[in-house]
Amino acid sequence: MYVCICHALNDKQVTKALENGARTPASVFRHYERQVQCGKCVPMMRDMVQSHCANQCPTCPSHAATQHPTPLPEPANTENFPYGIAAE
Repeated sequence: MYVCICHALNDKQVTKALENGARTPASVFRHYERQVQCGKCVPMMRDMVQSHCANQCPTCPSHAATQHPTPLPEPANTENFPYGIAAE
């Protein structure tokens, strides 16, 4: 299933980026050397990150150090992006 139609990123590619350490939509885009364009995919990517971290993927480097994943921080620039498209 496509998650980001602007860059043709599918759910398998997003999951691969998460397994390689990405923890925000912005870091998923950086993993593929892309930038957010329309932002419609950001909420779905955030959900995928939350789900991935909740499952405590054993291949993730961050899960080796801690038993419980830390909650994702709120984006620093939410006041600039009232529609929730801030990618951090």
